[in-house]
Amino acid sequence: MSNSDAHKEYGLSQVKPEERSYGFVDTVWTWFGSGINTGSWFFGGMAAALGMVFVLQYSLLWLPLMMIPWAVVAYIGYRYGASTAVVSRPALGTKGSRLTGVAQFLVLIGWPSVNSFIAAISLSHVFGAAFGWPVFGQPGSTWPMVFGILLTAIAQGVITFLGHEAIRYLERVAGILLLVLGAWVTHVVLSQWELKQIMEFKVAAPSHSVAFFIDLAFGFSWTWAQVADFSRFSRTGTAASVGSWLGLNVGQGWFMVIGAIGAIGVALQSGFVDPNNSDPSSTLATLGLGMVSFLVLIFATVSTNVTVLYGSGMGLLGAFKGLTPKKALAIIVVLQLVLCFVPMAFDSFLHYFEAFLGVIGGIFIPLWTIILVDYFCVRGKRLSDRDLFSEAGGAYYGSNGWNMAGIASLVVGFAVYFVLAHVFKDVAEQITASFPSILVSGVVYWLLAKKPVVVLSGGVERDA
Repeated sequence: MSNSDAHKEYGLSQVKPEERSYGFVDTVWTWFGSGINTGSWFFGGMAAALGMVFVLQYSLLWLPLMMIPWAVVAYIGYRYGASTAVVSRPALGTKGSRLTGVAQFLVLIGWPSVNSFIAAISLSHVFGAAFGWPVFGQPGSTWPMVFGILLTAIAQGVITFLGHEAIRYLERVAGILLLVLGAWVTHVVLSQWELKQIMEFKVAAPSHSVAFFIDLAFGFSWTWAQVADFSRFSRTGTAASVGSWLGLNVGQGWFMVIGAIGAIGVALQSGFVDPNNSDPSSTLATLGLGMVSFLVLIFATVSTNVTVLYGSGMGLLGAFKGLTPKKALAIIVVLQLVLCFVPMAFDSFLHYFEAFLGVIGGIFIPLWTIILVDYFCVRGKRLSDRDLFSEAGGAYYGSNGWNMAGIASLVVGFAVYFVLAHVFKDVAEQITASFPSILVSGVVYWLLAKKPVVVLSGGVERDA
């Protein structure tokens, strides 16, 4: 790969129409493969406590509606051939957009810590069958888990270096394998229990409300921050927006249903519900599905993680000007190797998962809101290519590189979310912390940023 190609692969340059290679099917499969991950399974297992009716309602209705704004960000990335960090420049300023890069880097470098831990649980079962080592949850299982995390982190770090084309083909294979595994799990559960039993299952006193779950759902679903990094490679707007939306909704929604079915099956078999055992490996072990299923989960985890690690590399380059792709990827590989062990420092994986989703949701909920309000309400869907990719000066440079309206709105939205989520928890349990954050950050930005805009000849936008 030449320096120019590497810059196109990982950098902040515009991807021209003739340089794009993702068709509709490619985009659907990329995001379908990302959506059918072990985290989606675990998330569905958690939601099972609220009942199968709620899980189906969420997967078929609320999730698709929730992901429409995310798909619009994908379209903006396609329209201008811009990465996620560049898409945020009009709202935050050229230098301010580095905050998007930092947030994207931190979020996407953190997701592998979730998925890799679940993959390591599967590996512990493989090690147990092959070498007689203790399986996750048994005394002495710490070192098999450490070894499993290490193997997963190394494998996905190496594959990430191959770039978006390798990821496209990897996601296709993973998607097919997980389709088969999901169908297998569904068959096993439905062959043992009647559909009526599964649909009527519900925990009498769930530990969290629907509003709390919706907040986690925003953190889980809106933090696919690399959305524009992939949509900019799409050949058409339909592929970029509808393809991304369809792939992620079908994959994530369906695998959440599979996770819920598995968790309910385990609960009906064991007689009790433990959200800590909602991970797919524990479900597969309890249902007795065998080693092949564990190997599929491991492969699927790696395929998902290379997608988010790629996005993390994009975020890192968007945050630190002058960083080369090679150095960025080296940093990512090392950091994700370390962060994959973080869940082991918590008293349970469930608590780590909830804490992680709560933090990243508070960042991206106001960020996407501000970007969309800026694009539709402030700039009337008109951006200048020249100014968007300018590193110094231009319509979106801001005051000394910062759009203070965007920065202030981001901080306010962030504060609203965390005050509700951590101080006024009783209020958030009723109305969520997400919707107030969306409303406040959007209104504040519109009030601070709204001013007349004129478009000069050549499509160059200037503030009047």
